[in-house]
Amino acid sequence: MVEARALTTPYQVRFRAGRNTGSADTVKNGVGGSTGPRPHELLEAALATCMTISARMALVDLGLPDTEARVVVTLDRREAVTRFRYELVLDPPVEEAQRQVVAERVRQSPVRRTLSRALEFEPA
Repeated sequence: MVEARALTTPYQVRFRAGRNTGSADTVKNGVGGSTGPRPHELLEAALATCMTISARMALVDLGLPDTEARVVVTLDRREAVTRFRYELVLDPPVEEAQRQVVAERVRQSPVRRTLSRALEFEPA
């Protein structure tokens, strides 16, 4: 569960997930700021962090704990479709067979699976 609370500064929000907190912000019509990520960037962050954790786990399982894993996610919002584009970066590069194992784990990451399902929104 995440709880978000509006702050007095226009469009700033403080959110809490358990003991962890953060802030978000946006600008609309010249009002607002950039004290934290925009809400859509939080969606990108959720996917990128989960994919990176999945990549890290796969690398450890492959005996490559010193290989750096990084995932870059970009959200493309269109009228008919929302598209998440992602890039897996491994440094140093690994053998192709190992990369495919890591890429498959990234593709099967829990947040990606969640976002790939039909979504419903309802008041509590």
